[in-house]
Amino acid sequence: MNIERELTHLKCQMSHYKEVMKAISPESIGYSELTSVIGPILVLNHTSLESIVLLAENDKYRDLIILSRPFLESVINIGFICANNEAVIASKKYAYQKGYRDLFRDLDINGFSIKSGFSQHIKEFENSTPENLKEAISDFTLKNGREKMSWVNENTKEKLELIGKTYGEYVNGLLTFAFYAIYRDVSEIIHNSYYGARIFLGMQQKDITMFRDSAEAAEYFGQHQIKLATLIIQQINISINSLINILKQKFLLDSVKEIFENSNTAMIQYASSLDEKNS
Repeated sequence: MNIERELTHLKCQMSHYKEVMKAISPESIGYSELTSVIGPILVLNHTSLESIVLLAENDKYRDLIILSRPFLESVINIGFICANNEAVIASKKYAYQKGYRDLFRDLDINGFSIKSGFSQHIKEFENSTPENLKEAISDFTLKNGREKMSWVNENTKEKLELIGKTYGEYVNGLLTFAFYAIYRDVSEIIHNSYYGARIFLGMQQKDITMFRDSAEAAEYFGQHQIKLATLIIQQINISINSLINILKQKFLLDSVKEIFENSNTAMIQYASSLDEKNS
């Protein structure tokens, strides 16, 4: 595994990602409800890719790995929204009612209380709330009166299942592999649990007492972290290709089809170069 080679391929895939953002932008195809939702997510996810590159180039592998999970989560959310027309409206309703509820947030921990200044004016807000916002609030309120904390009922695995059924075996396979490689263990690394620390450092594979000296341990653990970061970048690369494939199928534009073909050709050539080096 070679992180520099993987990083070069990531920069190639990022260029195709940027091209597809432009191809489905309002500037290119006009306004659509779908792009009004996924457009900002695509843009923000591209900034995450730029951060991942910076972190890789500066040997900050832990934070690189941490960023991979929200990146993959966003790819899955975009795919799910594309596969489920109702999710476009649901995501907007969730955003609107969430913003309204946040006006009145409070928090109390052991008697230390924080309250929004708007809380004392909640009745005035309620009396002037438009009907579409009332509907959104109702949609995201449980029977017991508490706020519904997710914008859809499906969990991430269920979102993936719908994406795979909608966009085919190719997308299903790549995103399932990325989900398997990233989701569970990176969550532990994000929360910096002891298990997460062991996964990142390499202690889950080899205990520090097994080394002759600190230099040998440092060499092993350092190489482990590079290999783990390289694996994660590989998953990001195949996730980008899967995302472009989804957008190709959803928008049915020649421009997006060409971008996907270029992305796919680059990925095949990259995989072939690895085979040649290993043969």
